[in-house]
Amino acid sequence: MATVLENLAMPTHEELILRFGRADDPEIDARRQHILSFLLQGLKARELTIGWVEGELTEARASVRRVLAIRGLTPSKDDDARIEACADVETLHRWHSQAVTAARVSDALA
Repeated sequence: MATVLENLAMPTHEELILRFGRADDPEIDARRQHILSFLLQGLKARELTIGWVEGELTEARASVRRVLAIRGLTPSKDDDARIEACADVETLHRWHSQAVTAARVSDALA
């Protein structure tokens, strides 16, 4: 169930405001505003989490490339594409560690 919810498109701030606009009944309006506030908090938290994860992935990819460059190992276009496509921080950290002693790029990315 969580996977399904994680993959649902999140509405934008503007879409939420349009969906939860003012109601004539003050009680309904208060409920809508409470729901809107809750959804906006979740949207902000999700955006922060996604941004943090993307930042961590970007830094981990750069770190692998830096170690390879320092070691004088030049990744091929396919190797570089593989590094760029990797979305698993643990794998990138493992590649970084392996790059420290690898004789070839293929050894680092094993």
